[in-house]
Amino acid sequence: MIALIEQYPQLISLGIVLILTMALLWLIQHLMIRYGKRLLGFISRSELWLRRHIVRLPLMVRLQDKYPATSGFIAQRFARGHFSGLILTVLTLLNIYILALFAGLVEDIVEADSIVTTDLFVSQHMSVLQDSSIVPAFIFVTSLGSTPITCLIILLTAILCTAIRQPYILVGLLISTIGSTTFTFLSKMAFQRSRPIDILLMEDTYSFPSGHATISIALYGFLAYMAIRFSTHFVRQVRILSLTILLCLLIGLSRIVLNEHYLSDIMGGFLVGILWLTIAISMTEWLTARGKINWRIIWSAPQRYTVWFSFVAVLVTTFIYANIYQFPLLG
Repeated sequence: MIALIEQYPQLISLGIVLILTMALLWLIQHLMIRYGKRLLGFISRSELWLRRHIVRLPLMVRLQDKYPATSGFIAQRFARGHFSGLILTVLTLLNIYILALFAGLVEDIVEADSIVTTDLFVSQHMSVLQDSSIVPAFIFVTSLGSTPITCLIILLTAILCTAIRQPYILVGLLISTIGSTTFTFLSKMAFQRSRPIDILLMEDTYSFPSGHATISIALYGFLAYMAIRFSTHFVRQVRILSLTILLCLLIGLSRIVLNEHYLSDIMGGFLVGILWLTIAISMTEWLTARGKINWRIIWSAPQRYTVWFSFVAVLVTTFIYANIYQFPLLG
């Protein structure tokens, strides 16, 4: 082990990144489990207090008297209790913010800003790890974001949604996956950024943004959203969220370790994935508000077995795919 570390000092940096990431996620999870409900309650009370005091301001009173229709429309956008109110407003603002971040990232890459220097620095260091023993593990992780595996997961999810008689959930899943994949493809064709020189697994597509990073957020993020919506236990919901974030980060990291993408490619992919995940959640919540989706179902034993069977099937298929298809691509 010591000889391996001396031969690959980059392993120390990678190990530190992994340890710090998991420690940070554990800390956030611990804080959310312990203080999450109190924080949400505090935010809710603060928002109600702020709303009451704002509407009583003299300026707001004059605006309501002078422009009643406009004031009513704005008030509806921040109203609770229905999807087209505060929920839709928050999701819309979040999408605008994500688009702004993505545009800023694109501008930095096009203008060869400092982020490009960071990309090259990280890529050069990761190229040293191509012969290390950690490559097989990261090939398995990166296979979780491959097209065959994601298609299998979507198919199994469709079967599960049919079994529990909630087919409208698939609308959001398809929006998240197909929308993000299409956006990523068009972005690759628009920017035509070349992949790193020392690429480990041969790819014939462009580099920015990372399709694996995009689909990790769009697919696994939506699956986590489904699991959280079906669950009624706050602690379980927090743990599902933490594990999903860790999985997405590992898939993104695998693309960097295997030198398939630059760091900014992964950042761009994550932003695209979050954008379409937000859109998909918005559509799913709208369908829920219209009574098309029922999250409070009682799961039967066969349905639970279907979930576990799907989980095992994905892991086994990923292992087979990584060994039969991915390993022969090693340069």
